[in-house]
Amino acid sequence: MTVVEAYSVEVIKLILSTTFTGSIVSFVLFIFKLIIKDKLSKTFQYYMWISAVIALMLPISKLIVIPISDQSMTSIKPVYDIVQWISDTASETPVKLVFIPQNKNGQSIRQITQSPSIAVMLFICWQVGMMLTLGFHMICYASYVRRLDKHNRSADRQEIEALNNLLERKRTLRLYKNSIVETPILIGFFRPEIILPDKKYEDMRLQNILLHEITHMKRHDIFIKWLLIFAGAMHWFNPLVYYVRREMNKACELACDESVIKKFDMREMQQYGDTLIAVAADSIRKMPLSIAMFEDKKNLKERLGAIMKYKKHSKRIVVAASVILAAVVCAILGFSTLRSIENQHDYADNYSLPQDQKNIKAIELRNALLDYDQKNVVEAYVFLSDLDDEITKAYIMIICQEKNPNSELQSGIKSLASEELGLDIQNIYVDYMDLELFTSNERASK
Repeated sequence: MTVVEAYSVEVIKLILSTTFTGSIVSFVLFIFKLIIKDKLSKTFQYYMWISAVIALMLPISKLIVIPISDQSMTSIKPVYDIVQWISDTASETPVKLVFIPQNKNGQSIRQITQSPSIAVMLFICWQVGMMLTLGFHMICYASYVRRLDKHNRSADRQEIEALNNLLERKRTLRLYKNSIVETPILIGFFRPEIILPDKKYEDMRLQNILLHEITHMKRHDIFIKWLLIFAGAMHWFNPLVYYVRREMNKACELACDESVIKKFDMREMQQYGDTLIAVAADSIRKMPLSIAMFEDKKNLKERLGAIMKYKKHSKRIVVAASVILAAVVCAILGFSTLRSIENQHDYADNYSLPQDQKNIKAIELRNALLDYDQKNVVEAYVFLSDLDDEITKAYIMIICQEKNPNSELQSGIKSLASEELGLDIQNIYVDYMDLELFTSNERASK
């Protein structure tokens, strides 16, 4: 299997593993939502979805690691000519040598797939889909920001003063008016700004709008929205991810409303609800990668109902629910991790590829040889020859501390190899090289 094929298999396995785990967590959260309903705060119901995003993206750091050890490749290269000479002199039949990349612990780095070429095609398909999905959102966002910049104008002094009075720190948020915007929005990741429609708002309505957008900024909802975009791009083939994204966007607005009104009295709650109705009365257009105060008129009834039914929830209930949810999510992630470890141990039994079985045998024999005489045996290189998918001969290079290993060591190594491979001793060819000569050859080859 080539490096590209091995890397493709590794990435596809990671993506399928994360999409499977993330789907299970998402399914559990959908059920959990139906159970808790109004028993827990909207803020809790919003942040619980982040566990699904984490499950979808948890092993992302492994994607940039190419599963090939450079150290193992360079350690094999200096003795290539020597081993080829051994194989040619030991057998009249040319032998195809098999090099097994290994990590620092002596474990082989290999991936098994029934159709490596299909794995490469799947990897390319996944990568193209991810780039197209992510690129689409990025292009739409850049285009929309460019359009906004052309029509942005500074808000008047009264509106800026109202914003500054609500902010804990001055000038942390910019305020603009725009003729092409039909509902208040918060946009910008590093330099967030509030953009209002080019119309005049009453003082109380303006205050409610600004409070809503400031709350989004303080809760870093734009960052979460970008995270959802990236998770959706990674798992563009999984339809459940789009439902999770929609559910999180809806929960985000409900949680923001709850955070705004938690200190309001009934009259102020009513005024906030009136503000939502007034904003929803305007026609809505989808804004890419921004947070609009109202994006979906279908959710208006639910948001107004949540405002009128608002009540403070017991901290004990919230803590208990958090512990239960965390335990369930950790159990799912733990089970997924254990299954992954089991698959790594059992994949040789699940697949019957001769080349990989031969590699496994060579690695096991190498480790056994290194353990046989740890003081004297410095390194061991094993090369196997097969016929009709059966190992027929073994060619072994032993690097020793001693220049002339004794007969006991030589017979012991042959007997060990014979036992490990199930071959007759006459089909096992062993040559020895002292460490000093090996080192000098290695330097010369460089």
